[in-house]
Amino acid sequence: MANFSLPETLDLACQATGLEFDSGLVAQLDQEARRMYPGPLAETWSERLAWIAKGLGMRTTPARVPLDEVARLVEPDHPIFVPARGTGSETVDDQLDGALVVGSHGRRLLVTSALGYQEPITPGQLARQLGIRSVKEPIDVVILAAIAPCEGLHRDQHLDQLPSHDIPTHAHEPGHAEPAVPPFERLLGLMKPEWRDIRVVLGYAVAVGILSLAAPLAIEVLVSTVALNQLAQQLLVISLVLFACLAVAAILQALQTYVVELIQRRLFVRVAADLAYRLPKVRVEAWDRHDGPELVNRFFDILTVQKVGALLLLDGIAIVLGAGFGLIVLASYSPYLLGFDLIILAALTFTVFLLGRGAVRTSIQESRAKYAVAGCLEEMARAPVAYKMGQGPEYAIDRADRLSRFYLDARRRHFRILMRQIVFALGFQAVATAGMLGLGGWLVINYQLTLGQLVAAELIVATVIGSFAKLGKHLEGWYDLMAAVEKLGHLIDLPLERRNGEDPSFEPVGTTVEAHHVSYSYGHTEVLRGLDLEIRSGERIALVGPSGSGKSTLADILYGLREPTHGYVTYDGINLRDLSLVAVREEVALVKGLDVVDDTILENVRMGRHHLGLKEVYDALTAVQLADEVAALPDGLHTRLFPTGAPLSLGQARRLMLARAIAGRPNLLVLDEALDGLDLDSREAVFDAVLGPGRNWTVIVVTHSQEVASRCDRAVAIVDGKADHDLSMQNGHKKHLTDWLKEVGQ
Repeated sequence: MANFSLPETLDLACQATGLEFDSGLVAQLDQEARRMYPGPLAETWSERLAWIAKGLGMRTTPARVPLDEVARLVEPDHPIFVPARGTGSETVDDQLDGALVVGSHGRRLLVTSALGYQEPITPGQLARQLGIRSVKEPIDVVILAAIAPCEGLHRDQHLDQLPSHDIPTHAHEPGHAEPAVPPFERLLGLMKPEWRDIRVVLGYAVAVGILSLAAPLAIEVLVSTVALNQLAQQLLVISLVLFACLAVAAILQALQTYVVELIQRRLFVRVAADLAYRLPKVRVEAWDRHDGPELVNRFFDILTVQKVGALLLLDGIAIVLGAGFGLIVLASYSPYLLGFDLIILAALTFTVFLLGRGAVRTSIQESRAKYAVAGCLEEMARAPVAYKMGQGPEYAIDRADRLSRFYLDARRRHFRILMRQIVFALGFQAVATAGMLGLGGWLVINYQLTLGQLVAAELIVATVIGSFAKLGKHLEGWYDLMAAVEKLGHLIDLPLERRNGEDPSFEPVGTTVEAHHVSYSYGHTEVLRGLDLEIRSGERIALVGPSGSGKSTLADILYGLREPTHGYVTYDGINLRDLSLVAVREEVALVKGLDVVDDTILENVRMGRHHLGLKEVYDALTAVQLADEVAALPDGLHTRLFPTGAPLSLGQARRLMLARAIAGRPNLLVLDEALDGLDLDSREAVFDAVLGPGRNWTVIVVTHSQEVASRCDRAVAIVDGKADHDLSMQNGHKKHLTDWLKEVGQ
C-alpha cells in the first residue's frame, strides 16, 4: 500500500462520504493536531485523525475488530480506515501507512487509493499488504462518517420564514404556504448517498422485467406450435425454459428486496444521526415559536419514507418496467397495437399529471393537519393539571374536535383528487380490456395476428391495465412520500447556531463579562434597550427587577444562546462572536429550568463529560447536599431518572441541575432563578457552595429572592431594558436591599 499523509487520507474519506474537501482548512487543522498531539504519528494517529476529521464535518468511531469483520461494518458513506502494523515512522512524521475501505462485495473489500477505487480484494490479501498477521486477530480501526449526513438537504431560513404548524381556516394563510424547498428536490438529496444501490435495484428490475415476459411469450409459442402439433417434447422444453426464467427472476427479486432493506436501514440511521447532531445546536429562538418535542414528532415520517420508498423501488419500478417491456412487445406485433400503446401512455399521462394536479400540496396540508391533532393530544398529556381545571375537559374536547375538522377538510380535498384518478383508472381498465379483445380478434380474423400472439397480447394488456388500475394506491403512496419528506425538512431546516470562532483561553480565576449597548427584540417587542453592564472576575452579581424586564433574556445572551439585536458581549475583553460557542460552553455553565435527561443520575451530572470521574461527581452532589440522598436510593448514582425528575423530588431535581453545572468547575456560572425556592434544610449549604468565596468562578444570578441577592457582592436592577440601578451588598448596604427592591418594582 502507498503511504498517505493524514490530509490525503481525509481527502479520500471526504470523497467516500460526499463531503467537500478544503485543503487550506485541512492544513490548518493538521497544524493544530500536531500541536495538540505531539510525538510520532505511530502513537498519535487516531487522535490527529479525529481532530482533522471533526473540522471537515466527519466523526470518527474507533473500533477493535478482526479484519474479516470489516466487510460487515463498512457502508458506502461509512468508510473504515485500517492502519498498517508499525503505522507511521519515527523519522517521517507525516506519513500514514494503511488502507481506506470504502465498500465491500460479499466478503471482499473495496479499497481506495490516491488513483481511485481498486479492485475488490480479500481480507487476507489486505492483511498481507498491511503487515497484519491474521484476519482473525483483533485490530484497531476507525469508522468515519459525516457528522451531519443530511447537510446537503438543509436550507437556511430566517426565523420569520419558519413553517407554521398551526392549521388556519383559509387556504391563503401561512399554514398552507408552499414548502420552501420542493419535496421532490429534497427527496433526491436524501437518496443521493444511495444511488449506487438504487442502480443495483434498477439493474435487477430490468432483468426481472425482461424475464417476466417469458410467461406470455411461452404461451404464444405453446398456442402457435405445440397445441397444433401436440408434441410433448416441445411442451417439456418450453416448460423448463419458463421455469428457469421465472426462477432466475425470483432470485433477482429476493436480492432486490435485500438491497432495498439495506437502503431503508441507512435512511433511518442517517436521518437519526443528522438530527442528533442538529437538534442540540438549534438556535433557541426557534423554540420560542414551536414546541420542540411536538416538532420532533416529524422524525416518525422517516418510517413513511422507508416503507413507501421500498414499495416504489420494488413494486413501482417493476410495474413501470414490466409495463414498458410489455408495450414494446405489443408494438412489435402490429402497428395497430402500437397505436393502442400510445393510447395507454396518453391515459397514464392524463391520470398522473392532469388529474393529479395539486395532490402533493393537499397531501402536505393533510399532513400538517394530522400533526396539529397529534400536538393537541400531546399537550393534554404534557399539562394534565391545566386540563383538569374547571371546564378544562370540555375545552380539550372542543379543541381536538376543531383540529380534527381541519384534518377532515384537508383529507377531503386530497381524497377528491385521488378519487378522480382511481375512478378514471378503473374506467379505463374496463374500456382498454374490452377494446384489446375486440381489436385483437379483428386482427386475428384479418390474419394480421396469430392466435398465440392474441393470447400473449391479452395477458400483457391484462398485466399492464391491472397495474394501471392499482395506480391510485401507488400514487397515494407517492403523495405521502412527498409530504413525509417535507415534514423531515421542517427539522433539517431549523436554524443552527453559528459554528465559527476561536477557542477561548480563560484563566481559572473567573471570567470578566461586559455587555456593551446590548439590545434584543422578540419580533416587534424590544426587551433590552442599549444595556451596559460590567461584571468583574470572580464577582457574584444578582440581576433583579420586575417580571418581563429582560433578566432571563440577558442571561441567555451572556451564555451565547441568543445573539443581541444590537451591541455585543465580551469575555475577558474578547467579543463573544469571535469565540467558538462549543469551546465557550466548556468553560461557562447555565442553569435554566429543569432539564432532566432520561438516563442515570451519573449521566445527568456528567452529560457526556467523561473526564469527570466519580470523585468529581460526588463532590458536586455533596456541595448541593444531594450525595447522601442519592446514596440512599437502591441504585445510587445509577438510578434512572424520568424526564420529570422522578424518583427525585422537584427540590432535589433543582439541586441536581446545580450539581451538573458546578461539576465541571466553570469559569462563569449563570443561574436563571436556580437558587430561588430551594429547600430550607439545604439552602445555606448550596449558597455557600455556589456563592461562597472559595470558588474560582464568576457568578451571575437572576433572582426574585432578597435572600439570594443579599448573598451576592452587588445587585443590578434591570428596568425598562436597561441596567438602571446598582447596589453594593457590602459595607452595610444589605439592610437597604428591601426598600431598594421595592423601589425598582421587584
